[in-house]
Amino acid sequence: MSDQKLPTPAPEPAFFDNPAIDNLIAVTMELGAELWVQRERMRVIERLLAERGVVTALAIEQYVMSADEAARVQTERDAFVKRLYAAFTRETVPATPDGP
Repeated sequence: MSDQKLPTPAPEPAFFDNPAIDNLIAVTMELGAELWVQRERMRVIERLLAERGVVTALAIEQYVMSADEAARVQTERDAFVKRLYAAFTRETVPATPDGP
């Protein structure tokens, strides 16, 4: 075993005064990405089951969408992103009458 230490990653840039907000946005983005991956995988599994009646991990990994299917998925993904992240663009008001 080596005594050599791994390099320390550079600090992440902060976009907000409170770094917790940056972290919450990062978590939200990661969860959205993971959710989309799971939806994509489930869509492939359902298609393979409908077409073949059986699914293997190899069949899932080797699945290639048709051009029409890719266009539909792109439309679905755009709608998903818009729904999921719409809250980031909405206008808000202070939670208390005195302001922030």
